[in-house]
Amino acid sequence: MATSKKNIREFGKIFHYLKDPELRKKEIGDALLTIEGAEISGESFQYVDWNHILFKNCDFVGAYQIKIGNSTDVRYEDCRFSGIFGYGKTNRVHFLRCAWTDGSIGYAGEKSTVLVFESCRFVGTNPDRNHWGGVGSDGEAEFIGCTAKYFVIEGHAKLTLRQCEFEDMKCTPRSKESGGVFADVLIEGCKLRGDFSMVPADFQSLTIRDTLIEGTFNMTSATVNGDILMERVTAGVILGYVKKAKSLTVRDSKITGNGMDVFEAFAGGIRTIAIEGTIFGVGSIRGGNGTDGVTIAGGFSLKDPTRTSNVSQSILIRDSKIPQLQSQHLNTKNLVLRKVEIGEADFTNTRAEVLELDDVSFTKSVNMSGAQIKEFKQSGMTDLKRLGRSLKLEGSNIKLPR
Repeated sequence: MATSKKNIREFGKIFHYLKDPELRKKEIGDALLTIEGAEISGESFQYVDWNHILFKNCDFVGAYQIKIGNSTDVRYEDCRFSGIFGYGKTNRVHFLRCAWTDGSIGYAGEKSTVLVFESCRFVGTNPDRNHWGGVGSDGEAEFIGCTAKYFVIEGHAKLTLRQCEFEDMKCTPRSKESGGVFADVLIEGCKLRGDFSMVPADFQSLTIRDTLIEGTFNMTSATVNGDILMERVTAGVILGYVKKAKSLTVRDSKITGNGMDVFEAFAGGIRTIAIEGTIFGVGSIRGGNGTDGVTIAGGFSLKDPTRTSNVSQSILIRDSKIPQLQSQHLNTKNLVLRKVEIGEADFTNTRAEVLELDDVSFTKSVNMSGAQIKEFKQSGMTDLKRLGRSLKLEGSNIKLPR
């Protein structure tokens, strides 16, 4: 990154204070240290502590020369970063209107808290992930109103994204990077374009609220100790085939699909699933594309029916529209569909203690071959007999009311 700014070595006492925090404390105590219009390059700052500092319109250039020990009450305004930087263990560190060049890396260490990136830019040019830059923290990180493309962002102990616009990004919170802390992840009021990948990842919880996903949100094989909540989300594709989660809730959302995929979840790894007030698929319910499948399935091995995963407690789908529901090989205590409009549904080899269909409209076909249900209930406007030959019950123990 070309720069015409004065090098930090030419800043006299300020330079020496950055190199020697004890000298600074002795001479000026805790007074705010302001550095403006400096190029910080060609000089090593290794494991020094930076406290109560304001950098304004500075250019940071280099690789590994800046590796701070502890950063407390440090603010960067309108600064640019080109290279590889370590911000140390941070507390109350704020980046405002800063920019990181293509492929640059900047991370804070474990147990970092109150690390904020506001109105910052992380924009790469190469779609090859091997050349992406990365910004964030092995501790906590919050991104507010930021713009990014072809970058990795992290907050391995806690991650918050608010009012951000991201395109083709990777975000993989992992407890092994945070010293064993599992992150709560919040995505609120954001626009996510292209592919947003959380593969691989393990974290405590995920909340996505009031967010537009113009592409694919992928958390395949993630391990989630707590809950996943998607609320008021408009999305293209959600790949939610997580290994484990306490609950998955999708509420008041619209997931359109891409003509091939729409939504998927591994019921065998999630204790409770609730889909409420959500519209799936690109076509109408009666004329939906046959590939627009919503998959909420799993619990039994496809190769060996005797192999089971954990039995899910409940699956609820309510006040929703689904062109095609794939729910084969479920193993759940309670499967409840209430006020749902479905084009076609496949419950092949599903097992449930209770299957309840209340005001459910199936407009094309239902396959319940091999399904084993201890208690079957249909009520309201539900009438599977109306389907005639479009209803398959071979090998099932379901007895329809006369």
